Amino acid sequence: MKKSASRLMLLLFLFTSPAIAQWMVITPQSVDQYRILNGEVEAINKATVSSQTTGTVERFYFDVDDFVEKGATIVEFTNIEQKANLKQAIAQAEASKIAYQQAITDYNRIKEVYQRKLVAKSELDRATSNRDSLKAKTSAANAAVVNAEKQLEYTVIVAPYDGIVTQRFVEQGEIVKPGTPIMEGLSLSKLRVVTNIPESIIASVKSNPEAKILVQNKEIIANNITIFPYADSKTRTFKTRIDFNADEEVVFPGMTVKVAFKIGDYQSLMVPLSSIVTRSELNLLYVKQGQNKILRHVKLGRTRGENVEIISGLNVNEEVLINPLNDIGESKL
Repeated sequence: MKKSASRLMLLLFLFTSPAIAQWMVITPQSVDQYRILNGEVEAINKATVSSQTTGTVERFYFDVDDFVEKGATIVEFTNIEQKANLKQAIAQAEASKIAYQQAITDYNRIKEVYQRKLVAKSELDRATSNRDSLKAKTSAANAAVVNAEKQLEYTVIVAPYDGIVTQRFVEQGEIVKPGTPIMEGLSLSKLRVVTNIPESIIASVKSNPEAKILVQNKEIIANNITIFPYADSKTRTFKTRIDFNADEEVVFPGMTVKVAFKIGDYQSLMVPLSSIVTRSELNLLYVKQGQNKILRHVKLGRTRGENVEIISGLNVNEEVLINPLNDIGESKL
């Protein structure tokens, strides 16, 4: 029983004890090199809905800054004229159908009589012409019904996709005609960043198109990079679009962000973050010197995962102390 308890205590100690301080030889590592540029977030789906019929604005269901789901009604027009036109078109289509059916009956009857040589050929020709004419009128009448239904449908405008209303161009009670802008909106589900790449690095970016969007201490990996195949003659830059996953809640249209493009790699000295000792505003490392350890001021670069780049203050193949705060000697300081 005592052995089991002792074993349990040993396991608990191993799993809960802090990381052990130890020396580590620092050698150069290959590090990705990035060029950071400014970019602006824009919505891929941005549109202005316009009137497709004539009417008076009767009701708005949403206004500026409202979120709208795809298919939701955003505005309605008066539809008295459209309903009357549809009713008239349906009546004309029905009358044309009846006349066409009668023309078919007359054609068949005259054709039978003509085959028995009891009427002249001209009578059959007139029956054929009348049948074909009424067939065309019936088709035109049916098309008029479809058009009237569309005009009635156009009195209700629905959202083409989920999004935010950004602008309204008309007021309730205002008369609109086909082509009149009604509302403008954009979708938050599909975003991209637009930036301009200098011609000095365009070859490097094209050979290895990788990019990260940097915003609020977060890195968002680009899904796709589209580089326009021509340079601006004034700025000598290439317009570029970077698509990314828009599920991030920290990115919105109109924001300014940083975009990091990979342009190559270089050799750098990297140390674990756990080796850095902070004193006031100084970043320090314990470096082995003979049998002793000395504190040395270093200049830090970019953090990459659990490691940080040392820009100056450390040489190749020097040994640094990892987890120095867990070292007995350091813990007394």
